[in-house]
Amino acid sequence: MKASELQINIDDKLSAAFNFLDDFFDSGLPKEHRKDLKKWRFHVINDEQYNGRHGAGHVFLVYEETIQLIEIAHTLMGHNEISTAAIDVTEDDIEQEKMDWIYFPTNLSQKELVDPFKTIEIFFESTTVDQYKDLLHEWLRVALSNKAALEMLSAKEIIDVYDKLRKLYSAAWLIHQRK
Repeated sequence: MKASELQINIDDKLSAAFNFLDDFFDSGLPKEHRKDLKKWRFHVINDEQYNGRHGAGHVFLVYEETIQLIEIAHTLMGHNEISTAAIDVTEDDIEQEKMDWIYFPTNLSQKELVDPFKTIEIFFESTTVDQYKDLLHEWLRVALSNKAALEMLSAKEIIDVYDKLRKLYSAAWLIHQRK
């Protein structure tokens, strides 16, 4: 493969990643996605079958979008030119963003606000994309049944994944807004 073809392939992947982020956040702000995630988690840890106002298909949509977001985050993490540009954000920039944006994350550290790619690195530090897929598939299976996941997953596993996903939503929002 020629260098120019490789660059086009990389550009296509990044373009697709940013297009996904556009669509993801057009469908809701991070706080709305977190609300869906929280409801999903509720049905993972309780003996209640998911029965949202949009039916079980909604939890499946949340599952699919979350898997796609994880894959996109992994793709973005592999491109240093994007993360290097993100580090140019100053304290003044952050203060301006807080005033200008309809939503600004409050669950990230100052370092993560400056460089949301740090959050993505932490997200993948001890768990691979495939492991997240397996865990979330189990969440989906349990949410659609009337059995709690605590028989198969520990409370710590569920809470850790939930907290990391909430931070991922916020980091992805920052990347989306700053692109």
